[in-house]
Amino acid sequence: MKPVVDKNSLNQIASQYHLNTEVTDKEFDQQFHRLCAQWVNSWLTPGSRVLEMGFGEGNVTRQLLEAGMKVDIIEGAELLVKNAREIYGDAVRIHHALFAEFRPDCHYDAILATNILEHVSDPADTLACVRKWCGPQTRVVVTVPNAESIHRRLAVLMGIQPALDTLSPRDHLVGHMRVYDFAQLSREVDEAGFEIVDQKGFLLKVLPNSMMKNMSAELVQAMYAIADQLDIRYLADMGVVLKLKP
Repeated sequence: MKPVVDKNSLNQIASQYHLNTEVTDKEFDQQFHRLCAQWVNSWLTPGSRVLEMGFGEGNVTRQLLEAGMKVDIIEGAELLVKNAREIYGDAVRIHHALFAEFRPDCHYDAILATNILEHVSDPADTLACVRKWCGPQTRVVVTVPNAESIHRRLAVLMGIQPALDTLSPRDHLVGHMRVYDFAQLSREVDEAGFEIVDQKGFLLKVLPNSMMKNMSAELVQAMYAIADQLDIRYLADMGVVLKLKP
């Protein structure tokens, strides 16, 4: 039986992670979202209409608004909907709904499914929803944690985890149901009717977040910067830009 993702379970994740001030390693997620937003903004023009799937802590939202985008957010966790409204008010349109419930009233220039597919019960169902929301020119950004990241490869070699796709305690904390390799991601988006038009990797991660916190800021920044020189199959997160197949 597939795990159920509903508004109650999303609220639980929001409480134990996104709104939990005792989680002290969020800077890595925040830096990832900053870089991801910069990537998206680099090929969008001000005034573009963007749909964010999930609010998280609003790191991407902030940069989209600063770049002049029109932002809609679909978020299932009531706690995060409330937080988004408190932070941004009328600057964004916020839809409190599960993905399967959402019926947009427009087509979007871009749809951002940043670190979404690893959280949902059925990625194929979620991608089918996204496909319905697309117009002919819509670009969809999908990012996922990479099962073949260097830090996971090292963990297997050291006997810390049995397989590359084994979920860690932190994976469970943030609500991950799976991690991806590039072949699996490519297959799922292809089967959903999309083709990949661009790709990008983020962070050469060699240690878990708890250990990387002790590295110098200069070294951590270099590990982000070097990512563009490496095959995305070795990096912590993978991103692809999609369009509908002809």
